[in-house]
This record gives sequence, C-alpha cells and structure tokens, in this order.
Amino acid sequence: MTHVVTESCIQCKYTDCVTVCPVDCFHEGPNFLVIDPCECIDCTLCVAECPVDAIFRDVDMPDGSEGYLELNAQLAQIWPVIIQKKAALPEAERWRHVMPKREFLDMGANDDMDPLLKPQTPMHEQERTPEFTEATAPKGLQHNHRVKAGVWGWLTVLEGALRYCLEDGSGRHWVLRADDSVWIPPDVPHRVEFMGPTRFYLSFWH
Repeated sequence: MTHVVTESCIQCKYTDCVTVCPVDCFHEGPNFLVIDPCECIDCTLCVAECPVDAIFRDVDMPDGSEGYLELNAQLAQIWPVIIQKKAALPEAERWRHVMPKREFLDMGANDDMDPLLKPQTPMHEQERTPEFTEATAPKGLQHNHRVKAGVWGWLTVLEGALRYCLEDGSGRHWVLRADDSVWIPPDVPHRVEFMGPTRFYLSFWH
C-alpha cells in the first residue's frame, strides 16, 4: 500500500509533510505535490502534517479522488524530489477551501516550451489592449480563436494566473502567473482559461 496526495493540495502546496517523510518520497510540481508509490513505506507520518488534509492511504481515499493514485505515480516519474520545507503558494489560504479544483492542476507544461513559438525576425509593437480581468476580458478569448496572419500576440499576466492553451491538436498548454508572458503565433488556434482572479493585457506585433 501507499499514501496518495489528492485534490486539496492543488494551488496550496503546503510542504509540512516533506519534513517528516523518512524516505524522501515526495515530488514537487508547480502547484501540487505527489508521493512516489514505489518509495512510500506507508508510515502515515505525513497525514497529520498536511494543513489541508490532502493525504490518504490508497485504500481510504474519499469519493471523487479516483485517478489520483495513478496521477501521483505518473508525476513522480517526471517531477523532482523535494526534501526540505518551502513556503506554501502565495494564495494558498484562499485556495485551501476551494473545491473542486482538479482543472487548475499545473503538470509543468511550461517546461516543454516549443522554441518555434517565438518570432524568428525582429518585431515592433503595433497595438496594446487595456488591462483586462477575468470579469472584463472579451468572452471570445476563452474560445477557439486566432491572431491574423502576419501578426504575433504577446500575452502578459500582471496578477493571478491563467492557462494559455493551443487548440491545434497538440494538447500543449502553458500556465502563466504574475510577470509571465508568452508569444501567440499568427494563425494558430488557441484560447485562455482563467485560474481565479487575474489581471492581464495583450499586445500585437509585426
């Protein structure tokens, strides 16, 4: 048997559990921790340390946690081991009672950034939108759309977080947080998903 980190950890990532683990079986992602089931010795020490009650034995997981054992096993193979306590995410307290939040799990797609998704020639900014929030953003941004041929978009997040998703069949996405930016290639279908309160702007270059 093993222990499993479940949904409550997402967007919080308290690491109190790491300090009591005798076998260093925790692995760290951008906004979630997982347990390597091949390393866990089922000692139960981490359970009481979790401030959001996210850790369960694999045979005692609550309803709605189906798939988290497999998810822990999968992500433990690609995320680094964490052996020291770190500060929780900045908005952990706001997220600790939010459920469900599986859709906000960041599996680290930012690390797979495609170098082709950048202009190959010098560009000049031609236009910039006002600053938007998740409430004021044009609804079309959340649906499949494109920047016109010959023009590149530059998406900059000022506060909060959003997910920029390519709709070209590749499944690639990037989670952008405050001070992150990403180029949006011309004529490539994409959309954005807001991950809570967000402030951002777009600019257009050619």
